[in-house]
Amino acid sequence: MELKESYDYIIIGSGFGGSVSALRLSEKGYSVLVIEKGKKIESNDFAETNWNLRRWLWIPALKCFGIQKLNFFWHASILSGVGVGGGSLVYANTLPKPKPAFFAQGSWAGLANWEEELNPFYNTAWKMLGAAVNPVLAESDRAMQTLAEQIGKSAHFSPTTAAVYFGEPDITVKDLFHR
Repeated sequence: MELKESYDYIIIGSGFGGSVSALRLSEKGYSVLVIEKGKKIESNDFAETNWNLRRWLWIPALKCFGIQKLNFFWHASILSGVGVGGGSLVYANTLPKPKPAFFAQGSWAGLANWEEELNPFYNTAWKMLGAAVNPVLAESDRAMQTLAEQIGKSAHFSPTTAAVYFGEPDITVKDLFHR
């Protein structure tokens, strides 16, 4: 790829925010450059265990070039993804929406019906990211479902919503999003 001398917009990071912003701006005809400090991660690049620190953590000074960066400040700890796709590399593209109780707590609870106010934005984000409910319950999912039933919380279990194109079983299709 040849870099131009100037761009209308430069986006830092290729996570959900950066990639969606870049897509929307380019659809409007702007020239956009996305800068990502990490590399494109292939399936064989992922650590098989979190103990493989060189493949898990991003600490270049220690020769660790993994997918997760940790920043610690006095008032906050920040976890972020490093690589094409950003944080979704770490949290597997999951896009949960908080349960109703979340919206009804805290000092903001009485200001508005936040679940109702924010619901259209969740729907827009899910649409833009191609989110879908995972159609397959793996062994770990079934274990969580069983545990939820055993402790009387089965209403709280649901398959994961993720920004993943699941397609049809045993059918290979062309990448829908690669140009």
